[in-house]
Amino acid sequence: MAKTSLLLLSVCLLVASSSASSFSKPNPTSKLRLQQVLVVHRHGDRSPITPLKDEDFWQSQLPQPHVLEGIAKGTALVRPPEGNPIHGAHGRGPFGQLTMMGVLQMASLGERLREELQDTLFTDEKPLHPSRIRIISTDFPRTIQSVQALLTGLFEGAQLDAPAIEIDVRRTNSYLIPDPQPRQSPTQLVLESHLAKRPHLVEKEKELNELAHKVTDALQDHLGEGAMGVSFGIGEEKSQDDDDIDGTKKKKKPLAWAKLAEILTCLHSRDLLPPTLSKEDVEQVNKHVAWRWFENLSHPVLAKSAMWKFANKMVEDMEHKVECAKREDESSEEHIEEPLLCIYSAHDSTLIGLLCVLQLEQPESWPEYGSYLKAELIQEEKDGDSKEVLQHWVRFSLNGQVLRSTWTNEPADMVPLSKLSEMIHSEHDIYCEHTGSKLFTWKNGALVHTKSQ
Repeated sequence: MAKTSLLLLSVCLLVASSSASSFSKPNPTSKLRLQQVLVVHRHGDRSPITPLKDEDFWQSQLPQPHVLEGIAKGTALVRPPEGNPIHGAHGRGPFGQLTMMGVLQMASLGERLREELQDTLFTDEKPLHPSRIRIISTDFPRTIQSVQALLTGLFEGAQLDAPAIEIDVRRTNSYLIPDPQPRQSPTQLVLESHLAKRPHLVEKEKELNELAHKVTDALQDHLGEGAMGVSFGIGEEKSQDDDDIDGTKKKKKPLAWAKLAEILTCLHSRDLLPPTLSKEDVEQVNKHVAWRWFENLSHPVLAKSAMWKFANKMVEDMEHKVECAKREDESSEEHIEEPLLCIYSAHDSTLIGLLCVLQLEQPESWPEYGSYLKAELIQEEKDGDSKEVLQHWVRFSLNGQVLRSTWTNEPADMVPLSKLSEMIHSEHDIYCEHTGSKLFTWKNGALVHTKSQ
């Protein structure tokens, strides 16, 4: 009996080991072929979103009209008839706009992508061409202009063939960012408030309260008209209220952390910091903002609520590419070719949100201007002339550095597309620590507040 049990245990361990191995990486004897690439990039360098006093200076940092006209050639915006909602981080006047430095950054990124994808994704048989690219962007001037600049680098500044490359901005402000205004579900704001009240977050806020006031006081002389009315960020949209985090009233509150970080970053990059602030202050504020975002969005219920629609679209796009490639191999009939390259022009919060919902390794630092997350759809084929398809894999990287998936027991460089689809749809719940009752649940693409708090 004991020998039989040991034998069964050995067989189970062998099967589990084999399964784990096949999940973590392709067979070393297989051939790997790149089928499609999805790129999600942050826009280039911008002026501060929060209005400051020296408008003339920030206007001088923006590209001239003829530059914007030049990068827009060969592209066409596709907007919904009803328009898109304007986000609080949209910016006004010279604020929240792509700078000339940002234009150059994005053109350089386009050149880098061309070098990375030439001969791997684009070949002599299927060369780089506008018809093989799909562009989606949030409806912010800085993201639209960023991807237009990227295209000039991708196509080496050549005149793009007609018809123009469409930049789709239809309703993208509602799902390409984790903090749309309004949220995809009003319940998300309730969830954000609930998570912000966790003891370790409250304690951290108290520890850094002095720093927040110090930086806010130092920036007072820089703030322009309407600065206090700008509001954005996960868990920070109520920061303009008079209520403090513990419910008490204060006559004066510091600026929200997201605003402090973005103002300091813009001033520091141009040596315009107030004399009472140091580089260390900037680093400490930015470090805390990154911690706050990751701490909130790493919770699976909030990650799914904020970013599932986008992540699910990415997975469905790759699944559709697989199906189309299969039909192409099985039939000689003419068909509409699915894009080889899909580019999403978005924001740093988009990258953070995707890293969390996809459960990828966190980067060592906050994604800087022009950072890009790349998802590579890879087809594993049996070695030989048969071209038998064994599996489809997805590999993620940030700025060229492979990010391992933490969904598995052991972090893996590649994830099977089928498993990625399963994990995207997995359900999650939040329970009350005191009563054990369910408070929030994420299921079937929807967030539900199951119990009033």
